[in-house]
Amino acid sequence: MNRELNLLLLRHGQTDSNAAGIVQGHLPVPLNDLGHRQAALLAARLKVSSPRIARLISSDLSRAAQTADPIAAAIGLKIEFDPQWRERLLGDFQGKTVGERRLWTLATGDETPPGAESVAEFESRVRTAIEQIEPPPDGAPVAVVTHGGPVRVILRMLSDGRLEVDGDRPPPPPLIENCSILQLHRTGEGKWRIGCVNDASHLEELRTATDAE
Repeated sequence: MNRELNLLLLRHGQTDSNAAGIVQGHLPVPLNDLGHRQAALLAARLKVSSPRIARLISSDLSRAAQTADPIAAAIGLKIEFDPQWRERLLGDFQGKTVGERRLWTLATGDETPPGAESVAEFESRVRTAIEQIEPPPDGAPVAVVTHGGPVRVILRMLSDGRLEVDGDRPPPPPLIENCSILQLHRTGEGKWRIGCVNDASHLEELRTATDAE
């Protein structure tokens, strides 16, 4: 039997590289102004969420750490940095702008550039990261600030059955929005239930402001 786990996977806020279609991988790219505002709104939502988050884990890359900072301040927790939650290392393509279709093949793991992690290595790292999370004794949620790649990997594993799902399998992974929430619950039998995918309703005021400009 597994210990039940309530998990929130949170993608980091927007960076200038996100906006420009530049491959980031492990590069230390900071949030842009919009990314900081997204992170603040995500933190405000998590501050009032129930049940209260008991652990906050983050990728150690700067864009994830900067997203985790306001969350930690809002919920009064120390950030536990874990490099296993980093984005995929993309080798020679890091820092380069590629065409939309090429970028998609990289993001979804259909291509391995020179010097990059293989798809198998990346998926193994992410699976190890999620399986090693220790649930709090009281079953309170654990939040992880990570990147689009690891979130897609987990959704792909849920979709193809490598992670067992309690109920219908989800569709293939969508584009993951900045500062969106993937809510998961692992049962005592080791099966996963999906609460929400790509929930970014807390960012609605930013969309409204952009539409009005």
